[in-house]
Amino acid sequence: MQPKPPLQHEFTPEQLLAQLRELAECPRIEAKRGSEIGPSVMQTICAFANEPGLGGGYLLLGVDEPNELNSFSVCGVSDPDRLLGNLQVNCREQFEQPVSVYGEVALLENQRVIIVYVPELASTSKPCVFKGKFDSKNKKKTGVWRRGLNGDYECSLRELEPLLLATTGQSFEQIILDDAEWDDLAPDAIKLYRQFRARVKPHAEELLASDMELLRALNLGKVQKTGAFKPNIAGLLLLGKTLSLRRLLPAVRVDYVRVAGTQWVEDPNHRFLTTLDFREPLIRLIPKLEAAILDDLPRHFRIQNGQTQRSDTPLLPYQVVREAVVNAIMHRDYSVHQPTLIVRFNNRLEIRNAGYSLKPQEQLGETGSVLRNPVLASLLYDLDFAEAKGTGIKTMRRLLSAANLTVPVFISDILSNQFTATYLLHQLMGQEQIEWLKQFQELNLSDTEAKILVLAKELGAVDNATLRSVTGLDTLASSQVLSRLCHKRKLFVRCGAGPTTYYQLEVANSSDLNPNASDFDSNGSDLGPNGSDLGPNGSDLPLDLRLYIKELTPKARNNKLWLIVLWLCSLKAHKAETLARVLKRNEASIKNKHLTKLREQGFLAYLYPEVLNHPEQAYYTTEKGLIWLKENK
Repeated sequence: MQPKPPLQHEFTPEQLLAQLRELAECPRIEAKRGSEIGPSVMQTICAFANEPGLGGGYLLLGVDEPNELNSFSVCGVSDPDRLLGNLQVNCREQFEQPVSVYGEVALLENQRVIIVYVPELASTSKPCVFKGKFDSKNKKKTGVWRRGLNGDYECSLRELEPLLLATTGQSFEQIILDDAEWDDLAPDAIKLYRQFRARVKPHAEELLASDMELLRALNLGKVQKTGAFKPNIAGLLLLGKTLSLRRLLPAVRVDYVRVAGTQWVEDPNHRFLTTLDFREPLIRLIPKLEAAILDDLPRHFRIQNGQTQRSDTPLLPYQVVREAVVNAIMHRDYSVHQPTLIVRFNNRLEIRNAGYSLKPQEQLGETGSVLRNPVLASLLYDLDFAEAKGTGIKTMRRLLSAANLTVPVFISDILSNQFTATYLLHQLMGQEQIEWLKQFQELNLSDTEAKILVLAKELGAVDNATLRSVTGLDTLASSQVLSRLCHKRKLFVRCGAGPTTYYQLEVANSSDLNPNASDFDSNGSDLGPNGSDLGPNGSDLPLDLRLYIKELTPKARNNKLWLIVLWLCSLKAHKAETLARVLKRNEASIKNKHLTKLREQGFLAYLYPEVLNHPEQAYYTTEKGLIWLKENK
């Protein structure tokens, strides 16, 4: 058994178990019975060693996974020395290259358990390949396992590409596509680069070079053996023709969406107020995108001392918008075929991007950058688009505080490879929010509870990462606050499961709620537990529909279930998890047995058909579904 490494963030066995129980699932923690060191244990070790940005993970052997009724329970291991010995042997023999893990026996709730720490491998040592006991029995696709939202999974060849690319020391932006050629670059974009660079550094040496020499110096492509210059992905992104970008990089665009209200597209018949799609070289896209955002922001008027004319300035400072746009463009994961989405709500601006932060979330704002696209980042620094040395977030926070606005909320999700930045267009604890909080004064909320309650009202939902972002609490402490607001205070409804868990207000955006009063039964709703996100206590639903839901039995026929689903989705688009709660069924079962069939028959449709795995994916009733509903009521 190898000695425990000097980890920067150690967890005691009690803390690891507490996190599992509080959070249900943790990307960095896995619990198993551990009666044997079989393929399941080894696949988890492989996944922890491979997963980029996770920083390794912990394996608890001797802890039972929960069933539907119970939490994680400690069952213990009977022969820990034998298991530790088998673990080390398997780590040497069952991977293509030996993997070092660190294990120890600990006492947890008077039972002996094994705590195993698996470090993340260096990018040059990846991928870790699990070949199994006899080199073939357990190897099905690639033998490379990674962590996902629903546990460990085996990579396909396509999913393996980022790990293989990292071993070469090359970033995705430096790849040269087979069909790319010199004519895919826009001469006017190259000219614009020269103009921008000359403003920053008039005598820059590269400005004296020819266009081809300039691009070679900027690492935007290579000269082939034939003598032809071929741009790489960074060259196309920065300077490519619009039609070439559509042909070679079809998902590389930015969608700007203006939504009425504070929630994402609540009415499927009136999806957006405004949509703008930006697909052009970054050197032109960045200024245009900034202008579109600034033109659509609320403005305030002021008269400076000594002046006779008032100034008309956007609510968000220009430099904040510049940093927000450039950060999204510069740190995006361009290997993911998903547009950058910028959503302007009435009360906030949200930027949703593929590519989790390579810098730990708690270190965002500290000096120093970790770059996903170093070539693009270097060029944007040279053009004075981006601040050097990773000071952009710190600058944004300072400018927003000076403007009496809330600092931005950053959520980095490693497993889903997503990054979301939210900029509220008002103070988090302004007068309006303080007045709204008065309805809860009898509960004597702490400052942290009040802050997260207001944030849930403004954003529509919050999760553990959101709370950490605005309070600085750690994962476990944040979970305890949310759990208290959900179970003890009865102010939140818990939605989703595992790493995708989030919380919504029990009575969303209600301004006249008496938190200590209820006209309903102990569940707080005649729709059953957690049914209240369909409206305050479900009372806004038609009486006949409420009766149908109340009379629903576990063995109800499909026609009755379908009637309720189509009726609900005719009133408002609903997520699968919401429908599952109302119908008191398992979410996976509802999806597979009912929602998929209704959609295939044309009775239901996706709210976001262009992004099937959209985090806000929901269903609405089609015209065909409305006809069926009318005939079967």
